[in-house]
Amino acid sequence: MIAFSDPPLNVKKILLVEDNHMFRRVFEASLIKAGYSCVACESGAEALALLVVETPDLILSDYDMPQMNGFDFRQAVLLNPKISDIPFVFLTSFTDNSLILEGLSMYAIDFINKETPIPVIISKLGNIIKSLENEHVRSVRELRVAAETLNVKSIPTQSPNVSGFRLHYWHKGYLGYPGGDFIDFVQADSRFCFTFLGDIMGKKWTAWFFTFGFLSYIRAAIRFCVLDNDFTLDTIVQKINKLICMDESLQNILSSLSLLLLDSETGEVHYTGAGDLPLISFDQESASVKTVLSSGLLLGLMEEGFYDKQIIQMKTGDQLVIFTDGMIDIPSSGSKKSDYPFFVSKITPYLGKAESFELIKTAVLESINDTNQMDDASIIFIEKT
Repeated sequence: MIAFSDPPLNVKKILLVEDNHMFRRVFEASLIKAGYSCVACESGAEALALLVVETPDLILSDYDMPQMNGFDFRQAVLLNPKISDIPFVFLTSFTDNSLILEGLSMYAIDFINKETPIPVIISKLGNIIKSLENEHVRSVRELRVAAETLNVKSIPTQSPNVSGFRLHYWHKGYLGYPGGDFIDFVQADSRFCFTFLGDIMGKKWTAWFFTFGFLSYIRAAIRFCVLDNDFTLDTIVQKINKLICMDESLQNILSSLSLLLLDSETGEVHYTGAGDLPLISFDQESASVKTVLSSGLLLGLMEEGFYDKQIIQMKTGDQLVIFTDGMIDIPSSGSKKSDYPFFVSKITPYLGKAESFELIKTAVLESINDTNQMDDASIIFIEKT
């Protein structure tokens, strides 16, 4: 999510790993002059420590370094799934063909001769970064075309009309990818409407691919339980969880879930959660905000999910906010931190207003962009009318 202060300029960050002090200083200055942000390390070990807290757009590494050479450093990067996808380029004076082939076999993008004039090297790096950006755009476009062709959607096209309630939702995929968040509404009849929000663990295609398996089980379990006149949410979620645990294709895939049942007749909202974030509940009469926390485990984690059920009695003007962790993940020194209280504090001033959701959307949600978003971000807003 969210840096609510002015977002940083979209400057590409390059990690330079080079043991030669003079070359490192000169090249670092050249990168900064060319408009890049540069973080320089004198060894692979120092770079690995820095990569725990920094996420550069590209790693540029020498080969011939003491203790840990460039190949050893590259192997260490590849073994860490959190940083293995960062584009990697070797920069070295060693240009033996066998050495180049070995470096490229480690999924390095290029092997650049250090004797090349620095302006030419920087131009090469610029072309590499631009090519990666273009590939990202093509990948997102192709993924969207595939989803549209298969007519599969994880986000609805509009909010349902539910008597006694007003519903809004908002979603933004991480870097434009259709990701692992999903939202849906299932109207059982004129009285009851199921509302749910979930987040498949992972990013990009990995999460998106499994989203529809989870969605299918959730929708089917709700429909079958409605046919049996069973509206007990903890029972429904337990059935969903058991089906997911039995599905071999979904083994080791986990998801959070907030499942709510809106009762138009009584104004009650029944709630069961599975590894989700606490709901934000606003009471109009007392103008107070509290959180509603579930104890259930993530879907797919264990066959027994220990799901509880809660009933929230909503009166006119009361509001509920449900959201995924992409809303609370904040950039922090190249990594991310989760700050639930910070997000609550940002939306609280707009709760209880005549157009609360539009105010939140304008003041908070529209500030989320590619420079500060760390994960798929989704929110459902429910108001009792």
